[in-house]
Amino acid sequence: MTTNASTRPLAGRLIVEVGGSIPVAAAAKLFSDYGADVVKVEAPGGAPMRRIGPFPGDVPDLEVGAFHVALDTGKRSLTLDLASPSGLEVFDRLCEHADLVLLHTATSVAVELREGLRLLEHRPHVVVLTEHGLDGPFAERTENGTSLLAWTGRMRQHSLPDEEPLRYAPYVPEMQWAATAAAVANACLWSSEHGGEPREVEVSGVEAMTGSVDTWFVVWEFQGAEMPRAGGQSKAAYPAGCYRCSDGYVVFASANPPFFNRLCEAIGHPELITDERFLTPAEKALHFDEFFAILDPWLRERTRDEVFTYLQQYGVMVAPVLDVSEVVTDRQAVARGSFVEHALPTGGTTLLAGPPFHLDGGWDHGPAPRIGEHTDEVLRDLGYSTTERLALFRAAVTG
Repeated sequence: MTTNASTRPLAGRLIVEVGGSIPVAAAAKLFSDYGADVVKVEAPGGAPMRRIGPFPGDVPDLEVGAFHVALDTGKRSLTLDLASPSGLEVFDRLCEHADLVLLHTATSVAVELREGLRLLEHRPHVVVLTEHGLDGPFAERTENGTSLLAWTGRMRQHSLPDEEPLRYAPYVPEMQWAATAAAVANACLWSSEHGGEPREVEVSGVEAMTGSVDTWFVVWEFQGAEMPRAGGQSKAAYPAGCYRCSDGYVVFASANPPFFNRLCEAIGHPELITDERFLTPAEKALHFDEFFAILDPWLRERTRDEVFTYLQQYGVMVAPVLDVSEVVTDRQAVARGSFVEHALPTGGTTLLAGPPFHLDGGWDHGPAPRIGEHTDEVLRDLGYSTTERLALFRAAVTG
């Protein structure tokens, strides 16, 4: 997919990304894919995210790590030592021209950088990503995805009854945190269009996830009790959860009428609709095994696609459980162009997720930059002379 950059909705915006983490890179990706000029400020050795695999052939390479390739699309890379006075001078000059700065660094560094940005004649919006916030007893803590989930209450619910909590898939919280940061950052840009003053925003990872739908916080608030852990198949309200077919699993959400009734009719047992064992929640909870003895052989004689296609005719809520390779080749994904071919910096191609929002001419995925690929270009745009650019390079301020 190729579009004219000047026609994309965020064209003309300059976004500065600092920190080199997955959350800040994912937040900034939304801006670059929709036309903004995103300058990724990296330490001379490259952003930490570049060291996160997998790598093609399991060969570590800072230019082709999976998360770098996927989340740095269309950005420019500026290598800069922000611990040096000269590096901070370059950073300030860059931010003088920026509309938005996205920061995810150690709390003390974020506070210092934000203080410096307040002194600029042209102040950009500043969105700081921080695990627990910039104040409070945990302000200096760093977390990973697993520990973030532990702090929010979500991990406790993610488990089988009477078993220890399970971790989510890797980087789930980081990506949700990033989406929250991107949303509020876009709101800041919108406010600028309507005469708003530059904003300073903190986006705590813990707070971003604590209000999510699967924390059960609202249930606790109103009922004063934790929700029971509901991993696996529910034997009280069913069918709900994953059930085996001949070639894998399907997932049902058909415990209640009309979906339960439709399923009974579809599998050739309409008499179950009026069977007293399944008429009330209390009685139904006592007779899971009898129902499963009917549903299980029906499912095991059919593939996931056969189950899905057939039950759709009856309006039953069911879906096949796909692995990653099947997601990419799913006929709906193919029809929608949900995945796009992407060139790797070292040659060859890979598949990446396509646009999350479809609008005509709005989205394009540019190449992920090599470390410092655009350093000289950005410095020239900021008015640094050849002599000054060489001096910064020799002093290891740039790389």
